[in-house]
Amino acid sequence: MKFETEEELLEYTSNIKGKTFKEIDSRHLLDTASLTQAKGLLGHVVETGFYGYPINSDSKADFEELDIELKVTGYVKNKNGSLRAKERLVLSKINFNEIINETFESSHVLGKCKKMLIIWYEYDSKKEAEDFVITDYQIYDMSDDFEIFNNDFEIIKGKVLEGRAHELSEGDTSYLGACTKARTSADRTTQPFSDILSKPRAYSLKNAYMTGILRENLEPKLTTFNNFKTVEEYVKYKLKPYFGKTQLEILEEITGKDYSDDVPKHIGKMITDRVIGKDNELAEKDELFSKTSFIIKNLPIKEDGTPRERMSFKTISLSDFEEEWEDSYWKNYFEETTLITICYEEKNKSKNGYRVLKDVKKITFDENDLGKFEKSYNQIKLAIEKRDIGLLPTSANGFKNQVLEIAPKGVKGDDAYTNFFKRDKTKVTFMISKKLLENKLKH
Repeated sequence: MKFETEEELLEYTSNIKGKTFKEIDSRHLLDTASLTQAKGLLGHVVETGFYGYPINSDSKADFEELDIELKVTGYVKNKNGSLRAKERLVLSKINFNEIINETFESSHVLGKCKKMLIIWYEYDSKKEAEDFVITDYQIYDMSDDFEIFNNDFEIIKGKVLEGRAHELSEGDTSYLGACTKARTSADRTTQPFSDILSKPRAYSLKNAYMTGILRENLEPKLTTFNNFKTVEEYVKYKLKPYFGKTQLEILEEITGKDYSDDVPKHIGKMITDRVIGKDNELAEKDELFSKTSFIIKNLPIKEDGTPRERMSFKTISLSDFEEEWEDSYWKNYFEETTLITICYEEKNKSKNGYRVLKDVKKITFDENDLGKFEKSYNQIKLAIEKRDIGLLPTSANGFKNQVLEIAPKGVKGDDAYTNFFKRDKTKVTFMISKKLLENKLKH
């Protein structure tokens, strides 16, 4: 089936809304597939059963005459009714030997995937894939966010040029990820400027970015755009007038109040909320924030640059550990999230309020980090399965080279571990060790 115009393609595609994959699977591709296998076949089902195209691995776009690529991907409904993308959207494999001679405009990823027809279906873990319902579709053009994609591409290319393809992390970039793409965990490939083998990787639209364009499509809203290419760039821009000043000096300057007699415990958070913006407000300030996965953290550091304390994250839920690590919420979280760390230096062991704004550091996690995180994840998963708190990876009960541990988060004396199994939402949080933070801050 050929389409002469984009409008003709969209008019035909409108007939797919409300259908299940079973209804269009004319070649019965899903009949004997497991749920995991089936998810990989859903694109082929739409391609063959709805559009009548043969399955192919052609380097050209699916709708060649319109230069539009077909992508089928899922979303889930959160408990509060909001929508989020089920996973990243994998585009095309990164050739480390070719990327060094490419620009983003001349790259394979833009050549094939510049414009895509995205078919959205609602994912439901309680259903078989054939019963997933296709609910929406949209034409998506990567050139709409060209400057940020170009910047992301240059970051990926830069690491390859430095012989550091093996250190690529999805947290390095804003929208365009370099996700691992291998048949097995042992697969490796060569890179041009290093003898170190790297995991094969592919370009992808990151999970947070997919969530952003999903919500824009279904829940359009106005956003301002300030031409920032990364969250780090935005944070540094906002904090630029305050470097070298103490926390109290900054807070008093932006509020006009004197806090010296009663220094707020969370003074760092008060500053970031006012200068940078509250977490739930940032998406309204710039569309960059609605399409990236980031966390802004305040961290006290010593004069030698080492962290004074560990870094905590949000509390964990028991249901977070129902899946294997590779498909888990936490793997995706640590893999894609960029930590924007605002460092306050303590001069002469100065206390909270009197530490000086020193630096803003970006922290991301590579394959080596994720391998260590996986061990902690599996320890928690095992503890839940056996209902044995003695297996939890705490700082006092960990394993060799542990860098991700758990600790109580909340009221002291809450007995968080004893009550660990009593409800899904625990009072325990993940903590990054000072040792790992020190290593990250040096880079």
